Amino acid sequence: MTPSRATGPLGTTARRQRQRLLWALLLGVVAAGGLLLSLGAAYLVGTSQRAAEIVRLQADLEGARAIARDATARAAAAEERAARLIERGQSTREAARTGRSAEIDSLVPLLAARLAEGVSRERLARAITAVTVQQVCDPGIEERTLTVAVTPTREAGGRSFGGGRFSAVARGVPAKSPTGRTEAWFDPGQPVQLTIRQAGQEPKIVTGKLPLVESLVLDRREYRFTARVGDRRGTIDLVLETCDYP
Repeated sequence: MTPSRATGPLGTTARRQRQRLLWALLLGVVAAGGLLLSLGAAYLVGTSQRAAEIVRLQADLEGARAIARDATARAAAAEERAARLIERGQSTREAARTGRSAEIDSLVPLLAARLAEGVSRERLARAITAVTVQQVCDPGIEERTLTVAVTPTREAGGRSFGGGRFSAVARGVPAKSPTGRTEAWFDPGQPVQLTIRQAGQEPKIVTGKLPLVESLVLDRREYRFTARVGDRRGTIDLVLETCDYP
């Protein structure tokens, strides 16, 4: 009986150890299961959030595409309207230009230049209105014959006009003989340089083919010089006519 009692406590101790081990295993299993459940729940939540974010991003992308399509359509419509307006404006300008004469077209740059210089529209309008259909000119016309200089270092004697108020000289291109020899007189078919001097003022120089016309305005009077080929070889006839201005 004594050995039997001796083994009893040992058996109880072993049984208790097995129970504690089983409890420990059970707790480990429960903890592992809880961890797996937590991880699974977190994964499901993350997956759900990622799916929602993807859906939102896809919606934003579609909205941006719709805005871009609308902007492209608006830009195309605006470009088409601008093209129509430009074409309409060109047609209007062409129609207006077609309805104008060449004389009016030649005056437009002059008016634009005067406006750019600061002359008011009202002043230009008054000046245009003041111009009469028939210009009033002095009955007396001065005409002088000028010898046209052809050498760079020699200038033919000038002639005076307007009671000595003006003087004029002319220079031209030497004529050529049929054999190519340089003549002592000017070639009437080439441009002529006409210099008109007024006392105390810078000379007025005009160049062109004959007949040549140049006007000077002084004290509301227009002094109109007209140069044409003279009757004598090597000369020009210069005519001065004085008229009211404007």
